[in-house]
Amino acid sequence: MQDLVYRGIIIKQADYGDAHRMLWIFTETDGIIKAVRYGVRGKKTSNAAAFQMFSYGDFKLRQSRGDIMTATSADIIDGFYPVSEDIKKLSLLSYLAEVTYSILGEANPDKRILALLLNAVYAAAYRNEELIKLKSVYELKLMSIGGYLPKLDACGECGNDGEYFSIDRGTLVCRQHHRAGDVKVEKPLLALMRYVAYCNDKKMLSFSVADNDVLMAFNSITEKYVSVHCDKEFKSLNYFYSICEV
Repeated sequence: MQDLVYRGIIIKQADYGDAHRMLWIFTETDGIIKAVRYGVRGKKTSNAAAFQMFSYGDFKLRQSRGDIMTATSADIIDGFYPVSEDIKKLSLLSYLAEVTYSILGEANPDKRILALLLNAVYAAAYRNEELIKLKSVYELKLMSIGGYLPKLDACGECGNDGEYFSIDRGTLVCRQHHRAGDVKVEKPLLALMRYVAYCNDKKMLSFSVADNDVLMAFNSITEKYVSVHCDKEFKSLNYFYSICEV
């Protein structure tokens, strides 16, 4: 059968058999697809680096059985190798990839989300962004693009000024309509949330936060927002926190 070329980035992998590896590749045209690379973990493999996490390039895939394809070769555009050399960066990006998979699922093309993920991987590899900043920004931006754009202009119940953010309702709420568990948001925190949710995707990291307490409050909100609306706890996030001092 003829090989087909898919441009994409490996966002998940798992060992398969004695020497093989199952890959989940986020492609431009077909979304996230599964492919197996036979023998990639063998001693005589010459191009194993091309099939590592976050390798980005053109993958030649062959239809084999069911929805799983066979990866026959790869022409790598960027391996983002600084990520693979830093366990903290790798663990964070593994979490971001897991959240992306949870939001998107398989075989759902979304070039905007793909570009967002590539920007995050690039920032971790080459811009040395603060990891908590990168994490929280990606969480809110992904949720905003993926169908969970929060309402941050006014109370979602009555239209008055909002003083709290309701994570489960995804909206600001006023004092009258806030419930237990809603988060009080001061002006600096609200300004940050609005910027990230509504800014141009390429500008999502183009800011600085002088007050670390604001950044940590932002991180807490975005993390809970992901967990509640994905209805999931992410093991990769637990691992990230186990090796990073926050």
